[in-house]
Amino acid sequence: MVEFFISAVSNIFYIFFAFSLVIFIHEFGHYYIGKKCGIGVREFSIGFGPKLLGFRDKSDVVWKICILPFGGFVKFEGDLDPISLSSKNNNFSKNTNHFNNASVISRALTVSAGPVANFLLSIIIFTSIILVNGTASDKPRIGNINNIPFQEFKLKSGDLVLEINGKPINYFSDIFVKYNEINEDEDIVFLVKRNEEIIKFLVPNLFQPLIKSIEPLSPASKAGLLPGDFILKVNETNILSFNELKKIINESNGASIELDVYRNGTIFKSILSPEKRPIENQDGSFSETLRIGIIGGFALEPQKITPNPLNAIQFGFLATYRVISGSLRGLFEMINGSISAKHVSGPIGIAHAISDVSKNGFISFLSLVGLISTGIGIINLFPLPILDGGHLLLLLYEKVFSKKPSPNFMQFFTFVGIFLLLSLMIFATYNDLLRIIL
Repeated sequence: MVEFFISAVSNIFYIFFAFSLVIFIHEFGHYYIGKKCGIGVREFSIGFGPKLLGFRDKSDVVWKICILPFGGFVKFEGDLDPISLSSKNNNFSKNTNHFNNASVISRALTVSAGPVANFLLSIIIFTSIILVNGTASDKPRIGNINNIPFQEFKLKSGDLVLEINGKPINYFSDIFVKYNEINEDEDIVFLVKRNEEIIKFLVPNLFQPLIKSIEPLSPASKAGLLPGDFILKVNETNILSFNELKKIINESNGASIELDVYRNGTIFKSILSPEKRPIENQDGSFSETLRIGIIGGFALEPQKITPNPLNAIQFGFLATYRVISGSLRGLFEMINGSISAKHVSGPIGIAHAISDVSKNGFISFLSLVGLISTGIGIINLFPLPILDGGHLLLLLYEKVFSKKPSPNFMQFFTFVGIFLLLSLMIFATYNDLLRIIL
C-alpha cells in the first residue's frame, strides 16, 4: 500500500512538473518579448480557474498558479478580446503600453515568442541529454553489454571487435550489418582484441527478446511490462530471438497473446493484444503495423563519447527539427488516411504517457518533456483563433491591408476556431478514455 502511494505521488509530481514547465516556458516567452517591446503586463497565470498560489511583483504584475494546470495565459495591458481588435472598435485606451497600440511587428514578435520558447526548451533539453549521456562511438569497441538471463557472454566491455565469422569489422555499425547477414541457426564467432591479446569467442544470439524500452500508451505499457524484462515464451512456445516475437505478433491478427516474462529471478505471465501502431519508415513516411509497443535491446552497445558543446547544440537543433518534421508528416498521414486518427492524444493521454515514461528513468522522462514542448509549439502555430497562429494570421491581414478585420469577421472567425478546438479536444479525450477502458 505504501509503495502504491509513493508511486502515485511520484506520477502526480512528474505530470505536474512536465505540464507546468512546458506551459511556463511558453507563457514566459510571450511575457519576456512583450515586456521588451514595451507592452504592459497585468497577469501571468499557469493554469485556469480558481487561484491556488499567487503574488504581485514590483512592476504590479500578478503571478499565479491556478487549479487546472492544463494551460496558461499572459494578460497584457489593453483589451485582448478578439472582437475589440477590429477596425470599428477603437474604444480602448491610447496608452502606449497597451497591446493594441503596439506596432504590428511588436505584437507579432510577442505572439510568436511562445512557440519559439517551446522550441528553444526542446533544443536545450536534447542538448543536455546528449551532453550527459554522450553519443555512440562508431569504433568497433564494445561499451555496455545488456544483461540477458541464462546466457553467459564471454565478451567484455572494452573489447575491440576485429572480425565476425571471418569478416572484418571496421566500424561498430558493421557489427549490425554482419549480424543481419547471419542465419539464426548459424554459429556466431567473434574475433576480438582484449588489451594486447587476440581472442576468438563463440557468441550466442545477440538480438534476443530482451525489452530495452516501452512505448507509452501501448499494450506492453498497459500490461505492466518494464525495460529489462526478458520474454521466454509466447503462447507456451519458447522463443530465442526478437525476430521470432515480431513474427508471432505480425501473424496474430490482433488476437491476444500470452507471454512468459522473466524479471529479477521470477517468471510471470502477461496477456496483451497487439494493435496497429504507427511506425516511421526509412523514407520518412508512416505506416501502421501490428505491435505491442516494445523496443528490443541488442546485447552489445557501443562506447559512449562526450561531444563538444557545439556538436551537442547542433544535435539539439537537429533533434528538435526532426520532431517538428515528423509531427507534421504524421499529421498529413492522418489527414490522407495512411494512419489512424485514433493515435491523437489529449491531456489525459499525455499525462498517462508521462506516467509511463517516468518508469524508464529521468532521462526518458526529460526526452518526453522535450517532445511535448515541441508539440505544444507546433499546435500553437495552427492558424486558429485563441491559438498563437490565429493571432499571427490576423496580424498578417492587418499588415497587408493596413486595417483590422471587421467585427462580423472576427465573431465568425472566433466561433469557428473555438468550435474546431473544442471538437479536437473532445475527440482526443475520447481516444484517451478508450485507451484506458480497453
